[in-house]
Amino acid sequence: MKTPLIRRLVESFSLISYRTFLVVMTIIMTSSFLHAAELKVMAHDSVTVSQLNRSELRQIFTGHRQYWQDGTKITVFVLQDSDELHQQFCRDILQMFPYQLSRLWDQLTYSGQGVTPVRVSTYNALIKALESTEGAIGYGDKNDIVKLRRIEVEEK
Repeated sequence: MKTPLIRRLVESFSLISYRTFLVVMTIIMTSSFLHAAELKVMAHDSVTVSQLNRSELRQIFTGHRQYWQDGTKITVFVLQDSDELHQQFCRDILQMFPYQLSRLWDQLTYSGQGVTPVRVSTYNALIKALESTEGAIGYGDKNDIVKLRRIEVEEK
């Protein structure tokens, strides 16, 4: 008995959909990987630190470390939780989810032990804030940021 027309259409559509899905996922994963390679931890030029490990970065971005070694107050600048660059920073650099970071900030604020990072709405506002605030730290994804110090992330 021959396969009904509808069944053949469903099978061929499934095959096309599967192939399309694979192609789209390959493109997305490749572009995410390339974009992830460009993400950098950036600080104001007054910050003398050139290297931090993940633990130190987590302490800074969760508000548990509030001063640099020279006594300068650390001001953390981040993008909104919904921003893709912020999500990537949390996942790839801090190795935590943005909602986890927000919860830690809320706990810190409501307990009176610290303040949350300064959230800015655009990437350009983030870069301007980092350039104009002594002791500031944040992140960026462009190579042409001249006025900021790049901080290397150690794999510890």
